[in-house]
Amino acid sequence: MIEKVLFIGSKSLGLSCLRLLDNIKPGSPDVIVTLKDINDSRSKLEEFKSYAEKKNKVLYVLDKHTGLKKIIEEEKPDLCIVVGWYWIIRKEILSIVPYGFVGMHASILPKYRGFAPLVWALINDELKSGVTLFYLDDGIDTGDIIACEEFSIDSKDTIMTLIGKSEKCCEKLLKNNYQDILNGKSKRIPQNHAEASYCSERKPADGLIDWKASDKKIYNFIRAQSEPYPGAYTYINSKKIYIWNTEIFPYPYYGVPGTISQITDEGAVVACGEGALVLGNVQFENEKKYPSQKILHFGTRFQSFQST
Repeated sequence: MIEKVLFIGSKSLGLSCLRLLDNIKPGSPDVIVTLKDINDSRSKLEEFKSYAEKKNKVLYVLDKHTGLKKIIEEEKPDLCIVVGWYWIIRKEILSIVPYGFVGMHASILPKYRGFAPLVWALINDELKSGVTLFYLDDGIDTGDIIACEEFSIDSKDTIMTLIGKSEKCCEKLLKNNYQDILNGKSKRIPQNHAEASYCSERKPADGLIDWKASDKKIYNFIRAQSEPYPGAYTYINSKKIYIWNTEIFPYPYYGVPGTISQITDEGAVVACGEGALVLGNVQFENEKKYPSQKILHFGTRFQSFQST
C-alpha cells in the first residue's frame, strides 16, 4: 500500500503539479525535493520554499542530482512523482522505491523524448503536442505509459502559451489518474520504441538566429525561445540584441538576409533567406525592451555572429 509519496521537481510545471497533488489528496505529497536553480530564468525556487513552509512539508534543495539517492534512502518513500527533473534517475535508485517513479513529459511519447520537447515542437512547426504521464525506467523517457493528453499548436502560440497548455494537460492527467496510481490500479502501456524521436539539450547560446533561413523557420525559432526562456538573438556589430516576437510579412519579399529594409508603424521589416519578418519587441543586452521601430533603423544589417 502506498502511504508515503515524495515529489521531485522544479520550474513552473513542477510547482503547478505539486499544488494539484494536495488538492486531489490533501496532505500529498509528504516530502518535496527541488533544485537550487536561482540562476535559471525559469526558476520557481522561492515559490517552492514558500509552499513547503505554508504546508509544513519537508523540503530538500539540491545543487545537483547526485544527492537524490541519499534523500530517498533516508525518507523511504513508497512512490515518487517527478515533474521538471533534468537527469536520468539511475536504475539503482529506481529499484529502491517499491511502487516506482511516475513522471510527466511534455510530449506524446514516444515522440520527442529528452530535452526541451515543447521548444523543439515549435521549432519543427508541429501542429500538436501534449503531455504523457508514465512510469520511469532507466532510459530517456522510455517507460510504460499511464495516459496522454494532447493539445493543438496554433500559429500564434509561443513557448509561454504551450507551457500553459501543458499545465492544463498535467492537471487533467493527475486528476484522472493519481488516485489509481496510489491504489495500484493505473494502466501500464509499453511504448512503441520503433516510433521514437529524441531532442537534444538546448543552451542560451543556441538562440542565435540564422537570417538565411526562411521567414517561417525564423518565426518558429523566435517564438520557441521567447519568455520565460532566454530568447532568440542576433548582433548589430558587436552588440547582442534579443528579438522577442515577430509576425510574418504578408507579401513576397526579396532582400539581403538580415537587412532592415522598411520601418513601419507595426515594426521594423527584416529580410530573411525567403520572405521577411516584421519585428515586434527587441532588447539590446542588459537594456530595456522597445518596439523595434523605435530603436532600429533602415539599412541596419543583423549578423549571425559577434564581430571582433
